[in-house]
Amino acid sequence: MDVKRFGDMLVCPVPDPSELDGDEVEHIVRHTHNTWEHDRPLSEIRKNTVQGKSAEFVLQRLMEEYSRLRYRSYDAIRNDGFRKHAPFDGVIFDARISEAVLDEAFRRIRADVDGSPGDSGTISVRTREFLRNSGIFTLEIKSSRLQDPRDYRTMKRKVKGERSGEDYEALCAHIRSAYDYFVYPHYCRDHRGITNFYEYASYVKRQHPEFESCSAGPFLRRLMRTEWDNACDVYTRVFFDVLSDEILIPGYVTKDSFFQEPRIRKMPSPKSGNAIYYMYPIRFGTGILEMERDGRLTGPDRSAGSASLFGFRMPPCPKCGRPLKLVETVKGEPSCHKFLYVCENCSPVGWYEMNRIHSKNMEAR
Repeated sequence: MDVKRFGDMLVCPVPDPSELDGDEVEHIVRHTHNTWEHDRPLSEIRKNTVQGKSAEFVLQRLMEEYSRLRYRSYDAIRNDGFRKHAPFDGVIFDARISEAVLDEAFRRIRADVDGSPGDSGTISVRTREFLRNSGIFTLEIKSSRLQDPRDYRTMKRKVKGERSGEDYEALCAHIRSAYDYFVYPHYCRDHRGITNFYEYASYVKRQHPEFESCSAGPFLRRLMRTEWDNACDVYTRVFFDVLSDEILIPGYVTKDSFFQEPRIRKMPSPKSGNAIYYMYPIRFGTGILEMERDGRLTGPDRSAGSASLFGFRMPPCPKCGRPLKLVETVKGEPSCHKFLYVCENCSPVGWYEMNRIHSKNMEAR
């Protein structure tokens, strides 16, 4: 496969429709459950499905040709006749893994999905742990179409065949600076009244009695661990360049990235409606071909990422260096409540907005 490289970002041709499994595409189209975009016609579902399958095809080819990793689509694992919504897009594993380990992993996945209530296929935390410990990592692929003129404004020449390397560099720089990786929260995917992390955390605490008596620190640690336990291991995002019939792949992040400095927002697109997501900037991700050397995935302790989640390690006070304490203010209207860091060692007592301490990705409140 012909691949252009611009730093960590890869640019690949969009596969010809004949390279995709047309029967599989139609099975998916007929059984797709609309999530936040409730009124998609079949033509749009088909278009979205072809886009997603094209992204999978390119990712699979990249790994086969440029790394020792391999990609297996969930649709190649499932045996439910496409009746249930997929719990992930696919899995990544070392090409040298034994077939016996893969067979057992896929058996567990299918058993979990078969036992899932309703039309959403889910896998248990225990199965996710077995997969990680076996060197098999679940992957979620988000695909987006670049919009003209918005996403091409930094390019001098955007027409296919006329672009220079500098034009591609400008486009890649725009994607790195303007876009995020994202993942749905575990407890709620669609809510009009949730626009930030505090509102989501407050919603979870109200809706789930097991959290009601928890103070801020223990509650947030439990929340972050639950989100981490139920998330896929790896998230990537690809961009379809509609003017050149190419796919841009900026890289990937591991799941801990979303929950170390949690930021929740809605998508700016009107199509996304009330859908909410954890977000993490693409510019902080890792190049896709670096995945086989990522110690967070290949290291001896693949669960170590949970120890770095928000709330597990109290950061030091900017003034005295002693550990801060997480608290929730509850005065006034609920809309005015917030999480804060406090240092009881300082005189007077020091109070800090969360984004003052976590400035990489976190917002106030």
